[in-house]
This record gives sequence, structure tokens and C-alpha cells, in this order.
Amino acid sequence: AVPLPGKTHDKKAFDETPIAEVVRNSGGGIGDKGYQGTSLVTPRKKPKGGELSKRDKESNAEISALRAAIERVVSHFKNWRILHTDYRRPYSTYRDAYDATRGLFFFSIAWGFE
Repeated sequence: AVPLPGKTHDKKAFDETPIAEVVRNSGGGIGDKGYQGTSLVTPRKKPKGGELSKRDKESNAEISALRAAIERVVSHFKNWRILHTDYRRPYSTYRDAYDATRGLFFFSIAWGFE
């Protein structure tokens, strides 16, 4: 898919790209509160003027624990300057640069270079 502007809301990006179909076909996924209203499992929000139940808090903690590993990977990508700033090459090469960066990242983990 073509990358969307950074200011695009998570739910809108989810709904307007092929990712929604990928998630549906894979049996589901987990997202943060920005994905509420999609088919993803998301944490519960505290109701206005109320509190979450103990069960909801425990469920939110479990969801957060599952998401933590992925969030760490995303944070590593964002720390790499080329993905942190505006892309400086022709836009048509963005996907190749991203794929190469992702491959190098996982290579570095697999071989203990991190």
C-alpha cells in the first residue's frame, strides 16, 4: 500500500488501506485505543465519569503485554533517521527503502548485532 501522511488517524488508515482485509483473512489482530471501531481487539476506554472494572483493567494489561514487543520494533524503526524524517528520495523508492531497513533490522537481531 502507498504510505499515508503521518497525521492520518489510525482507524482511518486501517479502514482505507488493504490492512483491514489482511487482518480479517488472518483471523484478527490487536491494536491500541486508536483502532477502536475496527475488527481489532483493543483495550477498553474508561467510561465518562466512571472507572474500569478490575476485569477490564486485567484485560487491558494482557492486551498491552502482547502489543509491547511490536511497539518496541516500531520504535526501533522510528529511531532510524531515514524513517524518522521526511523521505528524501523519490517517493516511488520508499517501499524498497523500508523493506531493506526492516530486513537489516531483523538480520541484526538474528545475528546479535543489536
